Amino acid sequence: MILYFQFVITSVLASPVIRPENVFSSGHLFYRKMLLVQQSGALYVGANGHLFKLWAYNINDTSTDKAYGHVELAITQEDIEECRENGNVECENGVRLLLMKKNKQILLVCSSGGVRPRIYYVDAVSLEHRSLPENVIGICSPDPRINTTATLVEVGNPDDIPSLYSGIRTGLSFENDLIYRPPLAVNKKEIHSSMRTVYTDYRWLNDPQFVASMDIGKYVYFIFREVAVEYENCGRAVYSRIARICKKDIGGRNVLRQVWTSFVKARLNCSLVSDFPLYFDEIQAVELVSTQTDTHFYATFNTPNTQYGGSAICLFTLSAVNQLFDQGMFLEHSDFGDIWTVTHPDHVPTYRPGSCSSDSMFISDEDLHFAKTHLLMAGAVSSETVITLPNEQLTHIAVDVIGNVNVIFSYSHSSGKIFKIVYQLDGASPRSMLLTSYTIAQSGTVFSLALLPGEFLYLSNEWEVAQYDVSQCDIYTSCYQCARDPYCSWNIASATCSKKDVSHITAVGWITQLGFNANICADNVQHISLRVYPGDAVHLKCSSSSSFWYFNDIPLKESDNCQLTTHGGAILLN
Repeated sequence: MILYFQFVITSVLASPVIRPENVFSSGHLFYRKMLLVQQSGALYVGANGHLFKLWAYNINDTSTDKAYGHVELAITQEDIEECRENGNVECENGVRLLLMKKNKQILLVCSSGGVRPRIYYVDAVSLEHRSLPENVIGICSPDPRINTTATLVEVGNPDDIPSLYSGIRTGLSFENDLIYRPPLAVNKKEIHSSMRTVYTDYRWLNDPQFVASMDIGKYVYFIFREVAVEYENCGRAVYSRIARICKKDIGGRNVLRQVWTSFVKARLNCSLVSDFPLYFDEIQAVELVSTQTDTHFYATFNTPNTQYGGSAICLFTLSAVNQLFDQGMFLEHSDFGDIWTVTHPDHVPTYRPGSCSSDSMFISDEDLHFAKTHLLMAGAVSSETVITLPNEQLTHIAVDVIGNVNVIFSYSHSSGKIFKIVYQLDGASPRSMLLTSYTIAQSGTVFSLALLPGEFLYLSNEWEVAQYDVSQCDIYTSCYQCARDPYCSWNIASATCSKKDVSHITAVGWITQLGFNANICADNVQHISLRVYPGDAVHLKCSSSSSFWYFNDIPLKESDNCQLTTHGGAILLN
């Protein structure tokens, strides 16, 4: 019996090394933070003692003031000596935070200041200081090893006073974990007091590692991982969380004074569903993508031990998050037996924890006592698993939206590879596929990743910032691999892959926009015949880690008779 199978012949399994288009470096400065503003084509880079503005299309172009800007962020020798006396790891004025105001004219920079963090307001074009630096507490950390986050909220706060919101660790020994909003002031006159979580109660935050924060609607959301309080009787486990607070929250009158009355949190569930689920519990990075109907969160997750797990990318929706917070059940902690149980719905008061009040000062003390101890949702926010990658440790993510397809770039710290994935949202069953992976030429820990949609990917480390083309079409050697990449087109005559041009869509001799449709490349595949006898098992090899198998034009899926290998092959049993 002879079986014919249609499959891809390619050479991307080895994860080819890709070289950057351009590299920027001004010395060994630890380029920890990047912020890309697509509208102006500016890539802002924060380093130790320096802030740079680079031309996103050529970061090595420093020839004109329009393309390049630089300002030194100096601190005094006394600041440096004080930092060293306190035993800190890094005593430079390291940039920890870059945020752009909505008008795109002012850039907010928070730096370590040695041990005295400070905020600079600089002109987005010239990088000139708009005001004197301000010493701040609770916005960014002196220690670069501490995972913090912050977001700038300009609309929706009490009296519409703009403010930063931060997830931070404070104290002399960094022992206080907080979600914090500094006092709201007008002309340096305090109008509303600062707001925070309760740092003396581990049920609010338990050794959190903050990942991201975002301003959406009337809420501010925080994403982090922390030691799971509900699991403490069974050992130590880390869960991923999303927390929500109301912007208008000003705390209670007697109970929860200067403390969030609207704080609630829930577990983010990224897992492989089976009789014995594999949970990817440790969130590392988040990218937000807004659509006409919802807001999506793409996030990278790791297992505690990559040897027996690896990484996954999961997709969450804002609607699912809010539905859980607004309608879900709460957990409560019982001192009797030290257990967590689900709160009966009849016990939830009129003011439901997590609700927004026009004036939180008027919420009753009884309701606030309930809210203080009912912060954690009983259910978890479910997700779509986009892809899983064994033995990898994904740490960064960026997403490019191209029509109904999202192209996901994710960097793995363990292997030094960039994984390129497409995810199609159309229809009831979203589909994803791994296009390829690259090994980058840079060495050392990657601090930050940024994306200019449709053009370039940027990675920074302690020595430099590197700029990579998002397409990398020349690595593809087959029609299938090339045409399913949204950035590439296959030339039939020359059998080569090139960066897609608008003209390729209608031009004769080009195959483009393959997506998940295998038939378009049917005339450009190599056929191999194998003789297989009844009862035999056969291993069909393919040199692509992201191949798709078809039999009689029907995609092959894993079953009792078919197993797909991690190296792109298929094992058929009969």
